Amino acid sequence: MSSVAVPSDVVLSLVGRAVARARFPELGFADPWAEAMLATLDVDPAGFDDRALRASTVRAMVVDGLVRHYFERNPDGLAIALSAGLCTRFSRVDNGRLRWVDLDPPHVAEFKCAHRLWQTSDRHAIARCCSIACTGWMDALQGAGDVPTLLIAEGALERQPPELVDAFFTRISARLAKGTELIVDHEAHPPLRTPPRLRACLEVPAADGAVARYPRLRPIGEGEVTPALEQALQRVSRASRLLRGARASSVLHLRFE
Repeated sequence: MSSVAVPSDVVLSLVGRAVARARFPELGFADPWAEAMLATLDVDPAGFDDRALRASTVRAMVVDGLVRHYFERNPDGLAIALSAGLCTRFSRVDNGRLRWVDLDPPHVAEFKCAHRLWQTSDRHAIARCCSIACTGWMDALQGAGDVPTLLIAEGALERQPPELVDAFFTRISARLAKGTELIVDHEAHPPLRTPPRLRACLEVPAADGAVARYPRLRPIGEGEVTPALEQALQRVSRASRLLRGARASSVLHLRFE
């Protein structure tokens, strides 16, 4: 099998999930698929900082909870994992009915298509895409009819220039159906944000003080997720302001109106 280059934070996330059962048993998290994947790679888990691994795993657990809650509400829905990379979430949240697409750059998609660990279900597909802001996959979703759809952008905005992030939010706002949901994590600085006011929408501040606003993307309303999930989201956001040296991220759960 040919090798594939992946960013260091993607490897860190995989390692965190793979070692969580042994290093962080108090989290109650286990990912046998990640453990099996790590065993096939030339990666030494001992070289990773425990704090960074734990933070990455806690964030993955929060996103897992939001995804499971979505498919409790929409058991036959569709998930699109943007720039999924070495994510193993399908194996953790599959309810036996949902459909899942990993959308990856061509070289990553080819690696995954050749790896037996991703050949587990005909409801799990791997698709190629040159960029998260490419309109091809967005236009394809317009043909999905009224299928409930969830976008998951965990890590997809990392290392992306501001103009691509703006293109992504602008283009999905113009194309995706009302009711589509988006789970996105992001670096705390500069932040994505949804100000605490009536009818607040997604805002992305720029370094020069300008603010881009995306009126169709609004936070999931209070009471629409369980109290436990709401508390978990708040803990991740607080941790993003306190962590130093580890990747500090917050998580937003949004809906297109």
